[in-house]
Amino acid sequence: MSLANKYRPQTFDEMIWQEHIIDILKAQMQSRDAVHHNYLLFWPRGTWKTTSARLIAKALNCLDLQNWNPCNHCVNCELINNETSLDYVEIDAASHTWVDDIRDEIIDKSIYPPTALRKKIYVIDEVHMLSKSAFNALLKTIEEPKWNVCFILATTEIHKVPDTIISRCQVFNYRKVLDWAMISHLEHICKNENLSYTESALRIIAEISEGCVRDAVKYVDQVSILWDLNEENVSRFLGVAWEALIENLLNLIRQWDRNTIFSKLDDIEQHGIDLSQFAKQTLWYIDKHMLEDVDFYLKCSECFWTIISTLKWYPYPVIAFKIAINNLVSLDNQKIDNQSIPKYENNNHDMKVSSPSVSSEKGKKSVDSDSSSESKQEEKHVKKEQLTVPSVSWSFDFPAIWSRVLFWMNKPTAQENLKDQAIIEKKEGSVVEITVITPLAKMLLNNEENKKVVEQLLSKEFWEAVSITTTFVKKEEYFAKKMWL
Repeated sequence: MSLANKYRPQTFDEMIWQEHIIDILKAQMQSRDAVHHNYLLFWPRGTWKTTSARLIAKALNCLDLQNWNPCNHCVNCELINNETSLDYVEIDAASHTWVDDIRDEIIDKSIYPPTALRKKIYVIDEVHMLSKSAFNALLKTIEEPKWNVCFILATTEIHKVPDTIISRCQVFNYRKVLDWAMISHLEHICKNENLSYTESALRIIAEISEGCVRDAVKYVDQVSILWDLNEENVSRFLGVAWEALIENLLNLIRQWDRNTIFSKLDDIEQHGIDLSQFAKQTLWYIDKHMLEDVDFYLKCSECFWTIISTLKWYPYPVIAFKIAINNLVSLDNQKIDNQSIPKYENNNHDMKVSSPSVSSEKGKKSVDSDSSSESKQEEKHVKKEQLTVPSVSWSFDFPAIWSRVLFWMNKPTAQENLKDQAIIEKKEGSVVEITVITPLAKMLLNNEENKKVVEQLLSKEFWEAVSITTTFVKKEEYFAKKMWL
C-alpha cells in the first residue's frame, strides 16, 4: 500500500491545517439530525477534500462516535471503509458528465430510503466537470432532499460551479498546508516507517509540494526506496535543487560574473534538475529572503518570473535562463558603471568638477584655476532653477554629502530608508562613521553590495578611498542624546 493511502486520515483530528473546517464539522456531529443536507468542499488539490467527504459520511452514520469522530469499528463505518454499502455512493464527475449519468446514478435512486445506513450519502468529486444540463437536473434534487439523504460536492475550481448550486450548499474553503505543518506531518510518517531523514530534505519536499499533502507524501514514498531522505537523494530522484545551490547562483548574479553564471546553469541542467521547478524554487527562496536586499531580490524576482513565463517557447530551457539573466546582469553592470563616478547632470549639461588640493596652512579647499574658469563659463548657460540635483560642495557638510550619495545610489528602497535613518557622524582618517537608528537601515548598510556602492560614492566625495563603519542606536536614545548636547 502506498504511503498516501496508508496515512490517509481516518478521523477529523488526523487532518492537518484544516482546523477551521474540522471544528465546525465536529460541532455539527453533536446534533446529527440537524446538520445541513449539502456540503461543497473546494480548493487546492491534495488537501483531503474527498477524504473529508468520507469522514462526514462515516460521522453521520457512525454508531459510536469518539469525541465526535467516527470510530471506524462499528458496522456502518466498516461498510463505508470497505465501500460495500449501497447507501454510500462516490461519483467521479469527470467520467459522469452528462445529464443521463446524473439521472441514473442520483435522481432516480435518491428517492428510495437507505438500506443499512442512517443516511444515504452521495459524494460527487470534481463536480465542476458536470455539464450545464447535468447541473440543472441536479438542482431540484439537492434543493429539497429527504431528511435521510446528504450530498457532498468536491471541486478544485469553484468558479466553474453555478451560483445556484453554491447557494444551496454549506461551503468549506480548504487551504494549502504551510511548510512547517507539512514538515511535522512528514516527520511523523518517517518515524513510523523507520526512515532516515534530514529536516532540510523534508523542507525541500514541503516546498515543491506547494501545500499539497498527497504530493508531499508521494515524494517521500518515492525517495524512501533508498531508506535515506537527504538533500542529495531528493534532488536526484525528484529533479529539484537544494537551497545552497540557489543561494550560490544568486550570489553569482550579485557579482555580475556572466561566464561563471552560464557555466553554473549548464551544470544544473546536466545534473538533471528540472529547470522549471528550479525557477519556482528560486522565487520561493527570494520571497523568504526579500528583506535582506529588497532592490536586488525584486530585480531577480522579475527576472525569474520572465523565465517561468517564457520556458514553454524554448526547446532547451537553459537558453531562457541565460537570456533573462544576461539581460539582468547587463543592466546592472551599466548602472554600476554609471554610479562609479557621480556626474552632476542637467538635461543637456554636465557640471565638470576637478580634483581639489587641500591647503596645509588654512585647511581650505581650492580648485584648479583653469578647470574652475571653464566650469564658471558653463554655469552661465544654466539657470539655477533648472538644476534637479543637489549642489556641489567640497566642504565637510555631512548632511549635504549624504544627500548626494543617496541621490546617486539608484536604489529606491535604500534611498527611502536611509535618508533620515542613517547619519554621518564624523570622518577620522579614511574611516567614515555612520549612525543608524532603525534595524532596517542597519540591515541595508550591512548588505555587502550597498556598502560597496556607498563607499565608492563617499570616496568620490572625500577624494580619497574611505571605508564605513555603522553603529546602531535606538531612535529614541539618539534624539534624546542630541537634545542634551
